[in-house]
Amino acid sequence: MNLDESTLKECADWVAEQVSEDLGGFVSSELVDLVIELDLAIRAETNDPGMDNKTMAAALMPRLEEAGAPVKVGGVTEYLVGEILYWLDEALSMAGHVRDIRRR
Repeated sequence: MNLDESTLKECADWVAEQVSEDLGGFVSSELVDLVIELDLAIRAETNDPGMDNKTMAAALMPRLEEAGAPVKVGGVTEYLVGEILYWLDEALSMAGHVRDIRRR
C-alpha cells in the first residue's frame, strides 16, 4: 500500500482517539504509529496484504515487545492491537485506501 506520511500520521491520530474513546483509556498515537509501521512490514514480508486482523494482532505482539512496547500484564494486549487494526481499516477506508482484509 502506497501511503504518504501525512496520511498515515492523520490516520494514527484518529485511530488513537477512536480506540481511547471506545476502551475508556488512553492510547497514544505513537503506539498506533508503531502498529501501522509493523503491520505494513509484516504484510510485505509475508506477501499477504489480506491477512486477517486477528492473525496480524498475534504476529504484531512479539514485534511490539521487541520495539519496547509494554506487552506484559496491564500493557498492550492482543485485544487492544486488534482494536487498533479495526479502526485503522476504517481510517484508511475514509482516506480512500480500502484494504481487502480477510474476515475470520
